Amino acid sequence: MSNNQSNVHCIDRPRCSRCGAFRRLDQLNGYDPLAPMGQKYRNAYCIRLADCDSTVSKAHLKALTEHME
Repeated sequence: MSNNQSNVHCIDRPRCSRCGAFRRLDQLNGYDPLAPMGQKYRNAYCIRLADCDSTVSKAHLKALTEHME
């Protein structure tokens, strides 16, 4: 298999759709077990915002921090 082709097993591994990090299922929110193969984690994201290295999560953390001050 060439480097350009995707590997379905890699796509179906639990991962955050925002930061792309592979996680355990209990560390993700938004998992869809009934979705077709390759789309189960399309909307999954890290449960803990502090563990997610995405711009979306960083913006949410910043907004929450500002409201706490």
